[in-house]
Amino acid sequence: MGLNYNSIIEDARVLSADYLPNKMVHRDSERQVIANNLEPILEDEQPIDMLIHGPPGTGKTAMANYVVEELHKHSPGLESGSIDCFRNPSRFEAYYQLMTDMGEFVTREGTATEELVDKLEQKARKNPMVIVVDEIDQIRDESFLYGISRLNRVGVIMISNRETVFCQLDDSIRSCFSTREDIRFESYSVGELTDILADRREYGLKPGAATRAQLEMVAEKSQGDARVAIGALRMAARKAEREDLEKIPDRIFEESFSDAVQENKSISLEKLHDHQRILYDIIKEEGEIHPGELYEEYRTQADDPRNDRTLRRYLNKMVDYGLIESSGKKRGRKYSPAS
Repeated sequence: MGLNYNSIIEDARVLSADYLPNKMVHRDSERQVIANNLEPILEDEQPIDMLIHGPPGTGKTAMANYVVEELHKHSPGLESGSIDCFRNPSRFEAYYQLMTDMGEFVTREGTATEELVDKLEQKARKNPMVIVVDEIDQIRDESFLYGISRLNRVGVIMISNRETVFCQLDDSIRSCFSTREDIRFESYSVGELTDILADRREYGLKPGAATRAQLEMVAEKSQGDARVAIGALRMAARKAEREDLEKIPDRIFEESFSDAVQENKSISLEKLHDHQRILYDIIKEEGEIHPGELYEEYRTQADDPRNDRTLRRYLNKMVDYGLIESSGKKRGRKYSPAS
């Protein structure tokens, strides 16, 4: 087989769930609300902070980043940074990532957190700023949220799976963001998800590689999760290329969907920090366990164990990402590995 023989993929970047397209398919009303809330920055006024919430794979992070990129076109002096609290949960890591996003060269070794705080505050005094805090329920040190809430001319976009995330945060944090606007992202419909896949097909695959009916099949199986759907499209295209095919047959789409689900789960597992991993491993080993027993066993294994409120937040996140399941309520609640 030659190097480019029967190549199906035109642009592999477009087939990544993290790819930010030049245009966003659907979510027009949500996009407009986010843009309106940030618009005061253009007039040197205070923007409105936001909490974007909804199930995984509904375009929350992509839309937030898209609107910020569009805002940069109208405000050349705008500073912006994005934090994934799954990957950067500590206060130092959060500030360090912001500085990196804003083009500041900072060495990790020998740099104090307060030095990063000072640098961010200096930037905020000079230029308007937008900070995107993804996976807010994963933040380890809530004082980071308090710090950025006090900055003038800084818009904070927080992203979570759950609308109730602030109920799990300290009272002072809830007070600081009491005037925020909550924006709900519902799961994509089959039609909407098919349109998203069709857009990725147009720019990522050669013409005729996949039919609309096949994309609808993937969309229906994905249950509103764009990350799984796009992953299935990418895996199907790669498998078809390996088999030296010009088009993707239905059987490969069927095989690729389960692979995409597993890949999504593996990515979520890899992102767990040490404390969540301990919780997950205990649940996996026990098969089914009550919270009290889980917390007790966790504390025998964890260095610097977290409090119950934080552990509940960690468990909720693992439920949201399909890693574990929760059944029952209050004292009757049990956790078990996802089937």
